[in-house]
Amino acid sequence: MLEKSDNKSIRLDLYLFYIRIFKSRNLASKFINSNRLRVSDKVTQKPHKLISISDILTFTIHDRIKVLEVIDIPMRRGSYEDSLNFYNDISPVETKEEKEGRDPKLKFVDRVGRPTKLERRQTDKLMGRD
Repeated sequence: MLEKSDNKSIRLDLYLFYIRIFKSRNLASKFINSNRLRVSDKVTQKPHKLISISDILTFTIHDRIKVLEVIDIPMRRGSYEDSLNFYNDISPVETKEEKEGRDPKLKFVDRVGRPTKLERRQTDKLMGRD
């Protein structure tokens, strides 16, 4: 299990990296710089911002709102199971209606370029130009 820190504050980008929200500290820093993360209801753009226990982190990732409460400060990056001990996920529960209302990533065409003969025939049929 991970050791707990005696220091009760940590850099925001380092914390997100340690609890395995991001694969690297660089990705965490870029996400924070993009102005999409709130610490206790205040938007921050500073990866070096210090956070402490009981701070609330709010951000959107993969089209879902994540709300995390900082429970403890880790000393290093460990396994996923260990990282769960350092935050409490208080994200809103997504209802079935919300999932259905959100379109999956639509893929209009498989390739780019001139349509094939079959695709032209299908388009003609769709447009009523038999």
